[in-house]
Amino acid sequence: MSKYRQVIRFKFFVLTIITLMIECANPVDDGASGGRFTFAVADVGQGLAQFGVVGKRAVAWDVGKDYVAWRSAYASLGSPRIESVIISHTESDHCGALQSFGSSLDWSGEIVVSIYEDTAKLRESAAAWANRIRFRTCAGGDTLRTLGPAVDIVCLWPPPDLDQTLFSGEWKNRYSLVFSIRHGSARALITSDIDNAAMTEIAARSNYGLRSQILSVPHHGSAGSVNPLFFSYVAPEVAVISCSINNVYGHPSPQMVEELQRHAGRIMYTYNDGTITFNSNRYYWND
Repeated sequence: MSKYRQVIRFKFFVLTIITLMIECANPVDDGASGGRFTFAVADVGQGLAQFGVVGKRAVAWDVGKDYVAWRSAYASLGSPRIESVIISHTESDHCGALQSFGSSLDWSGEIVVSIYEDTAKLRESAAAWANRIRFRTCAGGDTLRTLGPAVDIVCLWPPPDLDQTLFSGEWKNRYSLVFSIRHGSARALITSDIDNAAMTEIAARSNYGLRSQILSVPHHGSAGSVNPLFFSYVAPEVAVISCSINNVYGHPSPQMVEELQRHAGRIMYTYNDGTITFNSNRYYWND
């Protein structure tokens, strides 16, 4: 065999070894197949906004009230195309930023809401998108696969058999949407503004199905959303509280912090930690 051929074969052998080493170091793909999943709780002040990202596609759960803050968090994630905006309920601190969505935003126009929601109000609030918005509804038991087959977005609440008149006024927080986000063994739980009564019923329905490494704490840490049974089922490694510092509501309440200290590995606060990002490889989260 000529020396030239030996050199070529040696180079091919080295290239093969390097390729195998790279594949072993990165066993899952970072694209649309869902090998990597990013979950973020955005720092939007006294409000709530979360993102789920796979490759260059995203789902937004609520958008807060401060569009500038929301847009900054979105940009920090690479400004992926937003396939769906999920609005848990129509309180301004969860959906107010919709009114500032410009027509150039890379968004499909899909809004996911509870089957009980007043969609007319949401259409009016996003004036630049009013003619392009399409609504999709869900209730407890439904699963959304907006980010592909690797990410299950499982709706846990509200149940599909409520009296429509309950979804208004003081009951709006209680029946806001709750989701379990599942990427392989990695779990995140989004609880919006549910109160103690809703948490008790969800715990009775789901039990250990609530177990999640990441908990987006209900109602910005309100005392009215402290539920030891619920938190014991979730048993989060990280509990994230979204609120602004020194807010007029006193969030998070001392009762909430004390209870989470019993059940969570650690507590993080958006006003202190900024936008909090977690990355899943299907097996565990890195932050």
